[in-house]
Amino acid sequence: PNSTPPRQSFVAEMAASLSLDAVNSSTAQTMVAGAGSAASKQAASVVALTWKQHLIVGGISRGCAVSSMFPVDTAKTRLQMGATGLKNVLKPPYFAGFGAAICSQIPYGMIVFGTYETSKNVLCDMFPHAPKIGMYLTAAVLGDIGGSLVLTPGEVVKQKTQAGLNKGNLDALRGILGEKGPRGLYQGYLGLVARDLPFRALQLPMYEQFKVWFAARYFQGCVDDIKPHQAAVIGASAGMLAAGATNPVDVIKTQMMVGKSNQGVFDVIRDVIKTRGIAGFASGMPQRMGFLGGSSAVFFIVYEFVRGTMTDGITIEIMD
Repeated sequence: PNSTPPRQSFVAEMAASLSLDAVNSSTAQTMVAGAGSAASKQAASVVALTWKQHLIVGGISRGCAVSSMFPVDTAKTRLQMGATGLKNVLKPPYFAGFGAAICSQIPYGMIVFGTYETSKNVLCDMFPHAPKIGMYLTAAVLGDIGGSLVLTPGEVVKQKTQAGLNKGNLDALRGILGEKGPRGLYQGYLGLVARDLPFRALQLPMYEQFKVWFAARYFQGCVDDIKPHQAAVIGASAGMLAAGATNPVDVIKTQMMVGKSNQGVFDVIRDVIKTRGIAGFASGMPQRMGFLGGSSAVFFIVYEFVRGTMTDGITIEIMD
């Protein structure tokens, strides 16, 4: 009398099965919705920064990069001015001219990389089917033209101090203004533009392309999955290659800023060939490649990290 009839038992089992299926279906829908929400949150972490955020990121990154590698830049400047022997090249002070450099390099980084990132995004939106490498190159040139206007005065003061021609930044500044007036702060401006435009036009497009190749090999083509420490290696590679290619122009720029007054580009070229031969244009090349390779690594690891933390308040994971 306590046993359930076969028909009723079958119906009860079917009802229980259908109820369980409904629960599993609901759970599956919840899991799918949760996955969709997680995907949505992950997608939100790669939203582009505003132009103001690009300025801040560029300034912070540039300041860190220049500060960390400044002694190498000092050695490079001394070599390009004709110093010989390790004793003369590596003698203290190692941070001569640092104050002038940092005061010009931070706004330079803000202008260059703020303009670059903003221009790149605008150009890619305007010409979606154009080759991206052309967009990167154009944006890099626009950024550096603006940045050079604030960088040149600091470079002139810094390099005169680095070369030992003045006791300090203020002494160098007073000497320049007393001898040539404000125009003296832009001595060598054309040489600096001639050096930095090709450097930036090589460095930034190479960095972007290297990231694409790296992502295609290791992250199924998703550039946003590249971690800051990986971006540092990619950035160092691009910086070293661009530095080596533009070293002859850097020698000319240094001579125009620190050498004899009123020397033009062709005057400097003749003087270098006469005193040191063609090899003179390779002066300081290992130091320049080391300086810009190292500073590019520092710059891009800071740049990608700070950019990640500023993206709509979402912090991007640094390392797995």
